[in-house]
Amino acid sequence: MQELNLNRLNLNSPYTYWPMENNSYGFRTDYGVIYRVGFYENDLIWADDTYEFGINNENHKTSPNDKKVKKTILAIIEEFFLSNPTVLLYQCETGDNRQAMRARLFAKWFNDYAKKDNYIIKAAIIKDESVDNYIGIIIPRDNPNLEVYLSQFNEFVQFFTEKPMM
Repeated sequence: MQELNLNRLNLNSPYTYWPMENNSYGFRTDYGVIYRVGFYENDLIWADDTYEFGINNENHKTSPNDKKVKKTILAIIEEFFLSNPTVLLYQCETGDNRQAMRARLFAKWFNDYAKKDNYIIKAAIIKDESVDNYIGIIIPRDNPNLEVYLSQFNEFVQFFTEKPMM
């Protein structure tokens, strides 16, 4: 992964990012919440230039409805694609059973995003025993392999959602 251009990112982000280890970046909100946003290589579905996107509340402080967080997260996604024109996967954290809420919030953020038409975002739910896993893919519309990646994502989801034949 190419490092993100922090100067350009911080010009477009309400909160200031700083670099952290392992392709991740941090920012602190007005409420003292420290978030880590990371991009991690993922070769589970595709081997070429696929990254998983993660957002973690590093200091576990309660975050109020802060509209600047949405703009900050969307700014780093946009910067990621400017520096790395590839594929982003995401999965909503399941540890506290709030994954459905996280998936709805992220979908709302992206639907409100002024540049949403530059990207394809596709989400799915994969059940693992009794846990619903909310996953998704984000791809720039101008990606030359767009149809291939969407097809592979659909096959991946189908594989995990179809019942095996007996």
